[in-house]
Amino acid sequence: MIVASKCACMRQVLNTFKKSWKIFLTVAAVLSLQLISAGQLKLCGAVLTGALLSFFYFLSTAARLEAAANSSAAQAKKIMLVGLLLRLGMVFIILAVAVHISVELFLATAVCFGVFYFAALIVLARSELRRKF
Repeated sequence: MIVASKCACMRQVLNTFKKSWKIFLTVAAVLSLQLISAGQLKLCGAVLTGALLSFFYFLSTAARLEAAANSSAAQAKKIMLVGLLLRLGMVFIILAVAVHISVELFLATAVCFGVFYFAALIVLARSELRRKF
């Protein structure tokens, strides 16, 4: 019974985030258009890469949490540890490639990732507050 309620809660959180992703995509598009108007075409790809990296990072976290909720405690610990290592590896590889291209691209990708990830956490917190009241 507890596992079923955890899974239902994770599905609700994931659905909330999927619905609000349109907002994040719109923000990334506006940022890209602003960069184009400022003559910084090469940074558009970095902004979109940071946004997509944040999106996939968050979705993989949610998927791992849902899988862990359906598992025993020992198996859940293993799932979360492997997931954490994979996600951190993914972020490290993309940011390492960006820093080798240029510091400007690295900063644009890293800042965009951070902003979008922080915004995703705010969306989740707001959805949780709405669900409680």
